[in-house]
Amino acid sequence: MFIYEPLTNKASQILLDQAKEHFGIVPPHWELFAKLNPTRFELFIKEIGYLLNHPHINPDFFAMSRLYVANREDFGYCKSFNTKLLLSRGYTKGELADIKSDFTLALDPKHQALADGMKKAIYNPNDFTKDSIDSLKEIGWSDGDILDAIDHGAFLFKFSKILKAY
Repeated sequence: MFIYEPLTNKASQILLDQAKEHFGIVPPHWELFAKLNPTRFELFIKEIGYLLNHPHINPDFFAMSRLYVANREDFGYCKSFNTKLLLSRGYTKGELADIKSDFTLALDPKHQALADGMKKAIYNPNDFTKDSIDSLKEIGWSDGDILDAIDHGAFLFKFSKILKAY
């Protein structure tokens, strides 16, 4: 599966057990991440917890963002995980196909605008301008919301590259 298999240590095993208890499963890339650096994995799990309870952004937005980036970057583990997650949340295969192909979300237009901004920011950052930010703020997103959306998309972009290296 991976070219390198680090050993499980006590700290990583505790975190993996907690993740399994909380999320029900531990995808293989999470297991690798926990073994490589338990401290960073713990921060990642806290980040996921924050996003699941985001005060303004629908938590499904983040799963849809991960699915889009994972599909575009051919990050198989995350494609599978987020597909199953979103299907379990009631989204259809057709809706997921729209997310994968052009990042059309099965959410309201406000979330779609945030998705479009996130996509532009991580794939064409020179095209993401002050006007891009202002237009998102005009429809009700805060600076923090915009940062959270871009940060999560960029994190998965980066994470897919790192784990592919392993």
